[in-house]
Parts: sequence; structure tokens; C-alpha cells
Amino acid sequence: MRRVYGRLIADWLSTPVAGPAIKTDLFEEAITSDHVLGDLGPGSVGLDTSPAIVRAARARLGAAYHFVVTDLRHLPFRNGCVGRILAGSSLDHFPESRDIDVCLAELARILTPGGVLVVTFDNPANPLVRLRNGLPFAWLHRLGIVPYYVGATYGFDDAARALAAVGLRVTAMRAVAHAPRAPAMWLAALARRLPARLASFVESAIDRCESLERLPTRDRTAYYVALRAVKDGG
Repeated sequence: MRRVYGRLIADWLSTPVAGPAIKTDLFEEAITSDHVLGDLGPGSVGLDTSPAIVRAARARLGAAYHFVVTDLRHLPFRNGCVGRILAGSSLDHFPESRDIDVCLAELARILTPGGVLVVTFDNPANPLVRLRNGLPFAWLHRLGIVPYYVGATYGFDDAARALAAVGLRVTAMRAVAHAPRAPAMWLAALARRLPARLASFVESAIDRCESLERLPTRDRTAYYVALRAVKDGG
């Protein structure tokens, strides 16, 4: 996932825009070195709803970045002050899709004209994602399959309509994260205990699953849909 999001940043968010960059989730920054806040550049702002996660991320990354505890439905930023936003699977943890729409409206509000939002959602067209979302969360959580709440999500068409409704113009869409999730997580954990050459082989094998994006079945194999949207005007 570090490489998946790194490619999205390189392809869609690398052009500087006036105003700071924001990342809307700090789970990776709090627990691992495999995070992408640094790819957005020094001075970027990390947001999370959990004070504990924010404290942990700040302790790991120090003063090069800014950290804010906030609800994405009520962002503490003035209108038009942010240049770039990465919202990686941050908006699909609400029970109702109307909460997603409120978050998108807030993200659009704080973007400067010409600003760019890259957002990903759990892909409802993936059979495993659809099955997971259809089962009771309490069961999945008790079995340790889903450690956090997963809620409403959008596929490509619904996400594009929601972005257009808040005044953002979609410029690109991509199906990402094609590696089967459970085996990939197990192999990634194994790779950390292997010699460097073997670890590199395992990581490359997982990464090569992204080539499935070139096949007609990409909308079924991807675990996430990714969209790039721009705020016109100025």
C-alpha cells in the first residue's frame, strides 16, 4: 500500500499548488515507517479523528509536519487555503453515504482554486469487499478479520457524481491495490523476517499484482477505487 499510494502521489499530486498539503489519515504514520505523509513534502498536515493516533504520529515524525485532531465532517480550516489533499480510504468508515458527502463538501471547501483532491474508497465491485461489507461488523470484528468499522462506500460512478456535486471536476480514475488482501498481508509480514534478497522478491511479487490494472477485470480485482479531482476557478 505504501507503493500504491506513492504512485498516486507521484502521478496525481506531485505538481505544487499554493497552500499546504493534507493527508486525512495517520494510522500508518503512527505505527510504521511505511507511510506517505513525507511524500507530500515538509510542512504537510496530517489529520486524524483519534488523539492517540495523532500523538503517536507526531512522536514518530517530529516537527517536520503539522498534526491536527479533527472530524472530517467539520474541518478547522478556512475556505480555500489548502493546495493538495490525499484522502486515502478515510471516508468509508461512516454508516451513511450522506456522511461521505459532507466530508467531500468540507474537503472541497478548503481547497484553493486549482487545488487537487485524490480520494480512494473501498471498491464495492470487488466480490470480497462486497461480501465483507454485507456481513455484520460485530462478527468480523470478533473474529479479528476487520479491526475497524467499515461503512458506506462509493464505486467509480457514485464517487464521480458526489465529487461533481461539491464542485470538483474529476480528471482521472484508477483501480488500485489488486493483491489479494489477506495473503498479501501475511506475505508482507513474512518478508520483514526474511533476508533482504528474499524479502525484496516477496515484495516485488506482491507489487506485480498491480499489473492487473491493465486487464478488463480490473474493476473486480481492485480493493480500492481512486479518483483525482480538481477545484476549478480562481
